[in-house]
Amino acid sequence: MKNTLLLLFVFLLSHNPLYAQNTGENKLGSWYELTSSNKISDKFSVSGSFTNWNYELPANRGHLRLGILGLNYHFNPKLSIGLSYAYGDIDSSFEINDIPHTKENRIIEQLIFNHKLNTISFSQRLRLEQRFLEYPTENQLTHRIRYRFKTKIPLNNTLFISTYDEIHFNLNKFDFQQNRAFMGLGILITKNINTEIGYARHSFKTKSFNRLSLQLNLKCDFRQKKS
Repeated sequence: MKNTLLLLFVFLLSHNPLYAQNTGENKLGSWYELTSSNKISDKFSVSGSFTNWNYELPANRGHLRLGILGLNYHFNPKLSIGLSYAYGDIDSSFEINDIPHTKENRIIEQLIFNHKLNTISFSQRLRLEQRFLEYPTENQLTHRIRYRFKTKIPLNNTLFISTYDEIHFNLNKFDFQQNRAFMGLGILITKNINTEIGYARHSFKTKSFNRLSLQLNLKCDFRQKKS
């Protein structure tokens, strides 16, 4: 009987989340993003973004930092294609102690289609990615496809509701990789600047993260004005 109680006690301890390895799933993390879209001609624009994920609030336990710079061709106001380069630093030491950072160089091809239904705006984005990953013991080239569907619902001239869902699949061996879902409130600061704040759910195969998301979006026009 004593041996049975001892085994039961050990089993409970081993499955208690207080003693389990911290993966960040029980924390509210942060997701900060800065984006910029810059018109340089009627057909071409340069875009950029910087993303910072953190396992916890405040932002002192980093997960990912990613910068993207791209060139886009606009067939019309609704349809565009783009080619981008990205560099990222992935830190998983919060989940696995003392693991070195993973460095990533990424090539991105994308297709974006924007449309409206009455006052509601829709955006569909399809991306292909070639990810050159530098792990501590080896380098890998992985291919990924991702699709995002985003909506904006205006509440008045300043506020709007923003939602999106983006699913990712690996292409080396076709398989689900991750999903990102967001819902929040958008604020139109000026006609060229807006911000979105809300809740993001970042789900992988075996784990999911809850994050407070804050995004600042800038639009600039560098085209020469016609006299």
